[in-house]
Amino acid sequence: MTPMSSSPSVDRAVRAPADGRWTPRLVLLLVALAWPTQLLAAGGILGANAIPGVAQAFHTTQVAWFGLTLTLVSMLLTPFVIKLGDLYGKKRVMLAMTALGTLGEALAALAGSFWLVLAGRAVAGCYGPFGALSFAAVRDVFPSRLVKPASGIMGSSVGLVALFSPFLAGWLVDHWGYRGVLWFLAAATAVACALIAILVPETPRHAADSGFDWLGGLVLGGGLTSVVYAVGQAQSWGWTDTRTLGWLLAGVIALTAFFFVERASDHPILDLSVLRRRPVALALTAGGLAQTVAFTMPGLAILLALYPHIPGVSAGLGWTAHHNAVVSVSWNLVMFGTGLLISRALRHLDVRRIWWAGLAVMAVGYALVGVYHGTELQLIVTSCIANVGAGIVVAGAPALVVGVVSRDEQGLGSGMLNMLISLFGALVTAGAYAILAADSTVVDGTAFYLDTGYTWIFWLGSLVTVAALLLSLFIPRLREPEGESADGAEGGRPVEPKVP
Repeated sequence: MTPMSSSPSVDRAVRAPADGRWTPRLVLLLVALAWPTQLLAAGGILGANAIPGVAQAFHTTQVAWFGLTLTLVSMLLTPFVIKLGDLYGKKRVMLAMTALGTLGEALAALAGSFWLVLAGRAVAGCYGPFGALSFAAVRDVFPSRLVKPASGIMGSSVGLVALFSPFLAGWLVDHWGYRGVLWFLAAATAVACALIAILVPETPRHAADSGFDWLGGLVLGGGLTSVVYAVGQAQSWGWTDTRTLGWLLAGVIALTAFFFVERASDHPILDLSVLRRRPVALALTAGGLAQTVAFTMPGLAILLALYPHIPGVSAGLGWTAHHNAVVSVSWNLVMFGTGLLISRALRHLDVRRIWWAGLAVMAVGYALVGVYHGTELQLIVTSCIANVGAGIVVAGAPALVVGVVSRDEQGLGSGMLNMLISLFGALVTAGAYAILAADSTVVDGTAFYLDTGYTWIFWLGSLVTVAALLLSLFIPRLREPEGESADGAEGGRPVEPKVP
């Protein structure tokens, strides 16, 4: 049984028809959760376009920290966010996160120095772990028969974000510079806060006690942050540099110590017994690897598109940012459309079979991109194939987690999946740049990449996807979230909240 709070409002969720039909209220609820979730993806694209303007405005060579600061704060806070959502209800924590995100982006937009910009981005990083709560909230507030379709739609909507964000970024940067991007992010996050406040009901508390393991959270968050920081800096420091090795060692030591800290804690921040279950471990690892490829490879493809074409020096396609945005419409539409179709099928088909098919198609697609990417037509055709698989992956991953954890464990599962995506993303990105650097030409201090490097980064994506597929084959049959309706229903029928 889910523990109930002493306040009925905390445990009250949206009431829905027992047959799991979509209603206008549920559609609005999905929008309220999807908007802030996919704003994270939009923020990544918009932020990347703002970096050149930040570097020129403040004459800094440390502009990489513009994005890295947000990532590191997000990683550090994710364990705390997971636990706080279980203790006090996800809505309250999501409201605090979006409010801090709005404040942070506004501070960065107003900043008159680079270090104040970074301070604002650090505050905005409090919003970074939002996805750890939003997918878990779907299970709390939607009827059981709509949990998987709603999660799939939320995941696949990243294709819609990728479709429009490059055009929006160009318009904002061209007219208002980097401050225009930051003000837009502040306004969009404020809208997210309002949507949550108005449309999202209070969610149940999934922790029976009020204890909080601060030490465990700091050790876990600090360890993950240390590893991601080391991997992110390794390209400039060098993999054998004492700083890189020192940060990596510190992260490994912290993560090792975390297991001993949790075993001794009366109120562990993460329930390690859940993570030791084979289906959970397999689903989270495979889901993290697959979504890392789906989210990371399109960003690396931008390098191919925008780098110049200089025979013997640079094998880029030499497109403008606008031309790349226009061409990428094709495969982003494929990703979004596939995700929507799969979201409908998740109610009736075995999620594992859909997931396996998506991984197979994505692996084949990126293997083809590695071979055929020299012309606009080749890149469109091969990327569309890869994004058919990617659309299945981003729609199916949340349903995969739903099938291996209970409702009370959903926050932990979603949070760990987000942490793994961040960790694997840093590792895959670092590996891709190392591959590119091994086959590059340096001219006047600038590295230009040759075709062999581009081929191998896409093959890297294909190989990681194959690894995810092999792990996924061992996932046992998933359970359905029946009898776990959002309103505390048993067997799909609404019941009144229980108050001790």
